Amino acid sequence: MILKDILKEAINGDLPKDVEHISITGVTDNSKEIKKGFLFVAVTGYKSDGHNYINDAIRLGASAVIGNRDIKGLEVPYLRVENSRKALGQIAKRFYGDPSNQKIMIGITGTNGKTTTSYMLQQILEENGVTCSVIGTIQHIINGNKVDSHNTTPGTMELNSLLVESRDMVVIMEVSSHGLAQYRLEGIEFDFCVFTNLYHDHLDFHGTMEDYFLAKLLLFEKLKPSGLAVINGDDFWGGETARILMGEKCQSLCFWKIQSLRFSHNQL
Repeated sequence: MILKDILKEAINGDLPKDVEHISITGVTDNSKEIKKGFLFVAVTGYKSDGHNYINDAIRLGASAVIGNRDIKGLEVPYLRVENSRKALGQIAKRFYGDPSNQKIMIGITGTNGKTTTSYMLQQILEENGVTCSVIGTIQHIINGNKVDSHNTTPGTMELNSLLVESRDMVVIMEVSSHGLAQYRLEGIEFDFCVFTNLYHDHLDFHGTMEDYFLAKLLLFEKLKPSGLAVINGDDFWGGETARILMGEKCQSLCFWKIQSLRFSHNQL
């Protein structure tokens, strides 16, 4: 692919003339995966910084580099973006041909119940003749093949490649707050977004329940224009989600448990 086509969403404005027609054979944020003609996206991680591996990527054959630091004097073109994590998702979307828009996508978020809900949906749909891929905590199931999962929500490039690989009609995804906060789902759009519940968890990463909630809420920004939000109204934070989405005029379905009614003999 041509670099200017891959960068249409990631870079605002025109590219330098000597850069835009570079041919790209692959994209990665892992310098160890670089092959000749690849675009390397340097991402600042929580344990390591991809900018420290730019020279390794160039030595292995990278044709261009994207990053969010001010770096000059490289042997290949370097383009700076405000957020290279976000840019990676936008680039992956273009490179892989916008795969989420070629599937019926179901995203499930919440502290508990994501895995159970995903397998229940898979069973219901497949018993009705609808083939499903599942991407989640325990494993990924693509075209009936099971692959071990390393994260609830895979990294951006792995996620897009799984979507491209899938020949199933529906893709059911567990969506973690970490994946949302780290832009792993940038460029992915959903037909259905499901909110199960929210409890005190992952506060070592998010800090407060409010920030944890706001990270979960990011999923609903990824609904397709005709998409539907499905929300557990029995959960306090589910109620907050429904209230916020109502204000944004998002098509939503909020449900509650039906409590059993008991009557005394005299009331019957």
